[in-house]
Amino acid sequence: MTISSGRQPLLDALTHLGAHAGKRASHARGYCAVGHFAPHANAAHFADIAILRDGPLPATVRFSVGGSDPAISEKTRNLRGMAVRVHGEHESYDMVLVSEPIFYAATPVSYLSYLEAQAADPNTGVPDPQRIAAHEQRHPDTLRLPALLASHAAPSSYACTPYHSTHAFLFTGADGVARPARLMAVPEAGTRYLSAAQERQLPSAFLEREMDERLLQGPIRFQLYAQLPAAGDPLDDPSMPWQGQERVPLGALLITALADTSCDFMTFMPTRLPTGIAASDDPMLRARANVYASASLARRR
Repeated sequence: MTISSGRQPLLDALTHLGAHAGKRASHARGYCAVGHFAPHANAAHFADIAILRDGPLPATVRFSVGGSDPAISEKTRNLRGMAVRVHGEHESYDMVLVSEPIFYAATPVSYLSYLEAQAADPNTGVPDPQRIAAHEQRHPDTLRLPALLASHAAPSSYACTPYHSTHAFLFTGADGVARPARLMAVPEAGTRYLSAAQERQLPSAFLEREMDERLLQGPIRFQLYAQLPAAGDPLDDPSMPWQGQERVPLGALLITALADTSCDFMTFMPTRLPTGIAASDDPMLRARANVYASASLARRR
């Protein structure tokens, strides 16, 4: 399956997992927020782009829970998303980030197989265990993220989890050199997961109110970094965690208020990049971008 030919099957597979009419096929439950991005003073040396020289710049943000169900419990142990659009004077920059450092699959082929294996059998109403087992044997790359998600409770707040691009991008600095990096957004409030008591006692919807109350105390802050790869870290496999520990500060993202639902009609594109940042050759990155661009927004409308 090529990236271009896999565009429709990937979206169909997401839809078959239970997408709701008028809603996103993935990360259907979410909230809009607004704020601004303030670049780090030295960020332009790493990536010589206007967005990292100008600022502060306004930002639109959508926080979300993974899955196609807009009423999914916010205590569910699955991905949280933070999609950010920084509005530059001449260009915009989308950052599509999730709460774990890896993605579901290494390639469009294995991701499609994963989605098809998770789809409910029409006769039983649940996924077929034999189909799941066969898929896992063929595509062990898709075992990593579920294991990571199962290893801890859900985040206690959208403001208390780090977010990751999982894909590598090429950042061209003031010296003209293009360097690969993944994006990380680190919460100033620290990383906190639900306690066992909170998992039992909290209502299924609590994140919006928690954020609203938190914002009464001031902006929610994230520090944005470019994570550099160590030797051997793959540039084209988002299902593998990077071992590289070196991070370059890019700036601060400040969330100042929750907003109306207008961001629900926006398509955040992981390849909407300003001049000076380029997509890597990661096939999963390009497949996701093609799905979002060609069909996802049209189907929601």
